[in-house]
This record gives sequence, C-alpha cells and structure tokens, in this order.
Amino acid sequence: MNLYEGILFNRKDMLSPFKCDVSRCRGACCFIEGELGAPLKAKELEIIDNVLPEVWDLIPDKSKEIVKTSGWYIKTDGKYYTNVVNRKECVFAFFENGIARCSFERRYFEGKIKFRKPISCHLFPLREYSFFFTELVYVKIPECETARETGFAEDIPLVLSLKEALIRRFGERWFSNLLEKELGITNIGVDKTGGAK
Repeated sequence: MNLYEGILFNRKDMLSPFKCDVSRCRGACCFIEGELGAPLKAKELEIIDNVLPEVWDLIPDKSKEIVKTSGWYIKTDGKYYTNVVNRKECVFAFFENGIARCSFERRYFEGKIKFRKPISCHLFPLREYSFFFTELVYVKIPECETARETGFAEDIPLVLSLKEALIRRFGERWFSNLLEKELGITNIGVDKTGGAK
C-alpha cells in the first residue's frame, strides 16, 4: 500500500486499466445482489432528503413502495446505505433501454439538483474505508470485467477514469499531485470535465 497525505491506496490498482461502458455492463453496479445498497456518508442523508422530491417521478413504482414502507436508507452498525429492491437494485435506480441509471445523476445533468450521486457511487469501484487513515480499496467484481477490457483497449487507468470523483472527494491539488508525484503521470491537465487534457 502507498500513503499520500493521509490517504492509503494501492499504486498498482490505480494504474490498472478501467473505463466504465454502461452499454456493455448495463449499469450493473446499481443492481448488485445484496442486503445493502450504496454506502452513504451521514451528511448525505439530509442532502438526499432535500432532493428526493426532484427524483421521485424517476423512481420505479416498486422502489417507491419500498421507500414508503421502510425508507430510502438502511442503518446498520452505525453506518448508512441506500435501500434496495428484492436484495438487488438500489431504490434510486431506474431502467432505460435495459440500462440501470441513477435518478440523482439524471436530474444533476438536467441542472435540476446540485447533488450528482452518493460519493461512494461516484468513486466505485474504489471503496473508501476509514481507520487510522482513509483507505481506498479497489473492489474487483465480475460485473466490471467489461470496464477492465475497455480500459485496456483504450489505455485508460482507473485513476483517470475516476478523475471527477477523486477531485470531488479530495480536491484538485490532491489529485494533480497524486498523478505526478505518486503515480508518475505527467502532461495531464486537471479539469472538471473528466477527460485528460
């Protein structure tokens, strides 16, 4: 593991090929089987409560029933997660042409809300854990095999694929220094469009 400004990460993982292609994976990270949905930060609870009316019409009826009867989040062991439908899709996911989409992200890009999505979703397949340090762990799931294939074909490493998310979470200076000082990636301009300059 490598440590940079209090953040633990694996250099090899950050440089491994990865680029999401939802046309191939069908948005699989939004409907991974399990009892819990996406991890949430406590401060995101109020934000989501406030924007819920803006995304409500995008949410499928079965998800609305879950939200009405048991709420949109689950608390367990002092941690928060989005609720899920039938131990699978996130209650905030909706399907469009067979692809799972995020209701928050849709409204964000429409300019209707300022909250893009939970930061854990934005950072995926990295998961953030906090112990003595903040640790970024690469979660390798079969559903993301197409992203690894696309990243390899297009020569895009995980760290650049997650550029927007990492900047959102840790800031532009941290990201720029991580690339140059820790990963040896140069001639990459930091911007907020998600692409390398």
